[in-house]
Amino acid sequence: MKQKRYRTYGWWAIGLSLILALLGLGWNMYVKYTTPVTKYVVEAGDFELQIPKLGVTSTTISLAWNPVNDDRLAGYDVYVNQEKVKEIRSSAKGVSIIPRLELDGLESDTVYLVQVKAVDDTGSTLSDSSKVPVKTLPQEPRLEATAYGAVGDGITDNTLALQKAIRDTPAGGILHLSKGVYRTGTLFLHSYMTLELDEDAVLMAINDSSAFVKPNYVVTGGTPYLGLLQLEGDEQGPIENVVIRGGTIDGYGWKEDLLQEENTPEADAVTQDVLDHTGLLSKSEVQAAMRRGASYEKGNTIRSSLVVIHHGKDILLKHTVLRNASAHMVEATQVDQLSIQEVRMEGRHSGDGLHWDGVGLLMYNLVMERMQQGIVVLAGHPVGSSVTEQWNAYNLQIRHSRVGIVFSNTGNTWIQHMYLQGLTMEDVLLAMRIRETTTIGGGIRDIVVREVELRDIIQQIDIGNKRNSPVEWIRSSITFQKQQKIEES
Repeated sequence: MKQKRYRTYGWWAIGLSLILALLGLGWNMYVKYTTPVTKYVVEAGDFELQIPKLGVTSTTISLAWNPVNDDRLAGYDVYVNQEKVKEIRSSAKGVSIIPRLELDGLESDTVYLVQVKAVDDTGSTLSDSSKVPVKTLPQEPRLEATAYGAVGDGITDNTLALQKAIRDTPAGGILHLSKGVYRTGTLFLHSYMTLELDEDAVLMAINDSSAFVKPNYVVTGGTPYLGLLQLEGDEQGPIENVVIRGGTIDGYGWKEDLLQEENTPEADAVTQDVLDHTGLLSKSEVQAAMRRGASYEKGNTIRSSLVVIHHGKDILLKHTVLRNASAHMVEATQVDQLSIQEVRMEGRHSGDGLHWDGVGLLMYNLVMERMQQGIVVLAGHPVGSSVTEQWNAYNLQIRHSRVGIVFSNTGNTWIQHMYLQGLTMEDVLLAMRIRETTTIGGGIRDIVVREVELRDIIQQIDIGNKRNSPVEWIRSSITFQKQQKIEES
């Protein structure tokens, strides 16, 4: 009886083994015939190839890498699916090679294997990047602003129509503005959206200060105005993954260039007479402040900015022109990963180009014209990031401005880890200003400026009372306005 029971158990064991074997064979066949030919793994190289957070769309892939440190380097070759598709070389002697590239014209929802090779002047490979498989996104939802009643006639107030279109733009979607001039008050963007303007589309502020007033400005104090484009995080978290791309964003701040005769970087006041004759939105804002009881001097310090980003993460401004702000072009406070690419800022000597505090600022091919101050890097002003760091800039140009770049910290805060390559300033009174508050656990350090060309400047750097400069200048060419003398460092 026991032997019969053992034989039964044996047959069950054999049957179960056969079933498991068949299941294993089936699974192996399934894996074999359903796994894509392209491997979904990164192959290591001599240097790392990176894909920025907002670097992938349905038709484009952006590539980034750190510059290869090799005296023989002549440029980079870019490969897609093992085939060379692009050569990156310096456009002229002295012009930096930007370690960034955008691949376009790709198929949506498709995997591409990308790699970059550093090469010498004969085209021979010096080093290889990692090989990275990247999948383009599915086709993004796309909304037309005109479908919501927006009119690009340069007259109609489109604030309500555009805000409704923004609210209806789904996560991952694009709101598109076609050719025309669209007048508007403040527009509030939301996370995971793209605002895309055609090359000949203009988003222009209306000439009415009330269209930009913060609802609770009396309570909060400070500047009472919002930006033309407002990107605002809240207690729930940052506003994130927002792209502003293409066209022109015009603040309608001034009629013409302001005339400021003072030949000093400190001369930043706009007189009331100048404001009355040349101001547009700026005049409306200052006069509104004066009606509320503010002095002219106070009202003049609280004019609005063009793009305001507060408590943001992964924000991209690309291929756009920012023009004629009432005060500053971009204010970015407490921002984690801000990228400004192929952007032009055209001021009126009435405000600054960029105020930034946060972590991770990448910019390349940025041109600034007629600024009071080009870029102001802050920490702790007045309630901002305790550490502002990781700024990488390539081919930054600041022209016809009073001050080029300002670094300023307060209290126990740090400004650190800044790398600028290919910096050009022309007709700038003061190239760089350092205002450091050194207390326990705070200061300004580790600023490297490489391949610098300063033309027709009055002063290279002002470090205040600091004994040692935190800036390392590498390969600098400087021409002073007064001395007309060229110095190499």
